[in-house]
Amino acid sequence: MAHIQLPEGYPGISGAFTYRPETAKPMRELAHVLLHEPNSLSAGERELIATFVSSRNDCHFCQSSHGPPRLATWVIRELWTR
Repeated sequence: MAHIQLPEGYPGISGAFTYRPETAKPMRELAHVLLHEPNSLSAGERELIATFVSSRNDCHFCQSSHGPPRLATWVIRELWTR
């Protein structure tokens, strides 16, 4: 449940970005660095963690965006490189 009034029709964190638009760009850049830049975890492992956290937060939008399509791509890449 949001603690601020958010507009309807914006799923997940997108609603918060409409509330404070100046935060959208740095937050999206942070998410990109955490999920996609080189790290000790593979991108797929990070997406798996994001999917789990999203499910614990009960955020359907985030579960859907981090879940099956991205994880399927990761599994295919992992199997292909072996």
